Amino acid sequence: MKTIHIRELDESGSYKLISAAVTPRPIAWTATLGPDGSVNLAPYSSFTFISYSPPKVLISIGPGNVALKDTLANVAKRGEFTVSSVTPELLQPMVDSSHAFAAEVSEAAALDIPLAPASVIETPFVRDAAVAMECRLDRIVDVGDEHAHRLVIGDVVCFHVADRLWQGDRIDAVAYASLGRIGGPLYVTRGEMLKAQISPHLKAEAS
Repeated sequence: MKTIHIRELDESGSYKLISAAVTPRPIAWTATLGPDGSVNLAPYSSFTFISYSPPKVLISIGPGNVALKDTLANVAKRGEFTVSSVTPELLQPMVDSSHAFAAEVSEAAALDIPLAPASVIETPFVRDAAVAMECRLDRIVDVGDEHAHRLVIGDVVCFHVADRLWQGDRIDAVAYASLGRIGGPLYVTRGEMLKAQISPHLKAEAS
């Protein structure tokens, strides 16, 4: 096994290793409202949920040592955002929305990405997303790295789930084919699902 110490790596090498080691990563296709009400839409793959009562999500956004990302600036000012999931049919528009458009340009409008109105907050979400979440800002946390990344933590105040995925009280995990980010131009689709449970003898020992 190859052992690599951080002191041996430059910035590029460190990024390549950490981004390749932590895969696949779910994608938060994040919508925010700009100062003029235009919809900023950008994907982030440093994303996860961190609690469920109440449900909270976390997105790492950066770099921000020269200028804040539009998403971060909008969230800080408006206090809300939406997260739309990405399935295979939305891959190309999602990737295109990561292009560095000017701050005053709405990615959704420029790329003809249809939006749907939110139910609780003002920020819309991607209409064709299989799952979307409306979020109110909880807090923004400085990571403390050289590139001034921030952690955006949001309280989920409303879920939207496609009818075909809804099973009465949960999302159909088999039918929900969300994409994961690998790195560079590489993404992964939902492949074979594996099922595993705690070994019976361990359960017996604990009882």
